Amino acid sequence: MTPLTNVSRPLSARPLTLLLLLIGVFTLGACNRGDAEPSEGAEGAPATAEGGESAAGDDHAGEEVVVLDTTGLRLGGIEVGTVESITTSGLPVTGAITYDANLVSHVGSRTNGRIVAVRADLGARVRRGQVLAVLESPDVGQLRAEEREAEQLVEIARENYAREQRLAEQGISSRKELLDAEAQLRRNEAALESAEARLGALGAGHGTGSEFGVVAPFAGTVVARDASLGEMAERTDTLFTVADLSRLWIELDIFERDLARVRVGQSVAVTTTAYPGRTFPGRIVYIGDVLDAAKRTVRARVEIPNPNGALKPGMFATATIQVGGGGPALAVVPQGALQEFEGRRVVFVPGDRPGEFRPIPVEVGETIEGSRVIILSGLAPGSRIVIAGAFALRSELSKGEIGESGH
Repeated sequence: MTPLTNVSRPLSARPLTLLLLLIGVFTLGACNRGDAEPSEGAEGAPATAEGGESAAGDDHAGEEVVVLDTTGLRLGGIEVGTVESITTSGLPVTGAITYDANLVSHVGSRTNGRIVAVRADLGARVRRGQVLAVLESPDVGQLRAEEREAEQLVEIARENYAREQRLAEQGISSRKELLDAEAQLRRNEAALESAEARLGALGAGHGTGSEFGVVAPFAGTVVARDASLGEMAERTDTLFTVADLSRLWIELDIFERDLARVRVGQSVAVTTTAYPGRTFPGRIVYIGDVLDAAKRTVRARVEIPNPNGALKPGMFATATIQVGGGGPALAVVPQGALQEFEGRRVVFVPGDRPGEFRPIPVEVGETIEGSRVIILSGLAPGSRIVIAGAFALRSELSKGEIGESGH
């Protein structure tokens, strides 16, 4: 059997092997360093962690932020523009149309009675003194009986007094008898006047029997009717509401910040949804003395002619108060720039890095021509905002919120 022989490599081959191993190590390290270098996005900004936010060095950490690359900007139709401004001499406010309190009356009976006739219906035009309903009342019947008795007694007393005057002139009757006849006449006349006054206080006036009419206090329109045939009416009941609609009021809420610009006598242009493009002129006749602590507003009243009856009490109205020149510059944005997020109205503004956008809350005023909206606070004229594609940003922001809540 041949013994095993120890075969070894020549010493001259070992340095070559070590050299090859070192070259492989250096090559692998260089490849790893190249893979660790951050890549740049379409906008030249470094790619960030999931959600588009970097883990360190973020100036807006904790805020809602949307980051889009070039493709996302193009697909979302994102367009950045500048907030416009307008200067107006008109102060826009809102309010509600109501009755002129001096030209509305709640008509009822001044005594208890039963309704035996209804002579005016809802919407009827009535004149002053026109009978709206006929009632029957025992109190009125009693007073009219007393009135008739007083009238007869006055007639008798008057004849007796005239007779005593003739007798006194002839020297037949004494002066005392004449004075007694005159006193009786005056007492009967006072009783008649009392009965007539009590009938007048009940709104009954002259007549026979126990029936009397409930009448319109002035010319106007029956805007409410609560009288029904055969029902009992009490003194506290309102049977009809009559209003003169030829003049109305508009109650406006003036914000505290605008109060210094508003005064009694200023002209007001009123518009309503019912009549687009039509303006109704009015004038401020009253400004309240108390501030509503909750709304931070003061109530102002506008008096507005309504000869054709086009305006109706209860209508919602938009009014522009002509406050004169020198009004402040107001920020104006396109309607599409506004979005709803977490119960707030927001607009998106560019962030510090390319493709970054942040929502900021704003207070919104009225919509004006050109589908533009006045911004009362939160933005200044000249600010840069997203004027197109804001809906896409809001959608991306909502996705981020859903992802965080489900993570």
